[in-house]
Amino acid sequence: MKIKRVITIFTIIVLSSCGGESDSSAQDSDSTNGNNGKSTENKSKVSMSADKVVGNIPDVATLTEFGLTAKSLISQAEQLRDHRKYLDAIKKLEVLLEAFPDSPEAPDAQVLIAQIYMGYQNDFSSAVREFRKVVTNFPKSDQAHNAQFMMGYIYANHLDDKDKAHTEFQRFIDLYSGEVEEYFLESARAELKSLEEGAPELNIILE
Repeated sequence: MKIKRVITIFTIIVLSSCGGESDSSAQDSDSTNGNNGKSTENKSKVSMSADKVVGNIPDVATLTEFGLTAKSLISQAEQLRDHRKYLDAIKKLEVLLEAFPDSPEAPDAQVLIAQIYMGYQNDFSSAVREFRKVVTNFPKSDQAHNAQFMMGYIYANHLDDKDKAHTEFQRFIDLYSGEVEEYFLESARAELKSLEEGAPELNIILE
């Protein structure tokens, strides 16, 4: 029995704008120099891209000052992913997780990192590591059960480790029975049966 499961991260579109007007009124020379300095500073802040704050993660106040919220960071990461700049996308998401760990976007950001490793880099060991962080750091999120299931799937279908696959699928059943739709539990049971009888047959498509 082949079961097809599609896991999707919804794209978050953030519209933001910033700008300002220079003071054109006559001022004495000291005031003019002061205003010019402020204008230059503001332009520098406005033009500063998120790429320049990825290296050393600043505090939330600094990120916010540059218009970088959790929503904007995840949106930028998705755009980078779509342009095949996968490592840059991961860096953006890591900034989000470090600066905004309690934001509603944080679980989605962690899942997106795992999906990039899995679906675009074929780095399945890293994908398992990142999916595990979803379960550990965001156990109450809607993403937790998906992440737990995905660990079993990767072990079974990509890392060829039946014992670990069995452990993860069984853990999924133990943790989420009564909390998720029966479809998910049936899928996990089918995978356990396939592991016992032969090659797993579950096919998952990432979008």
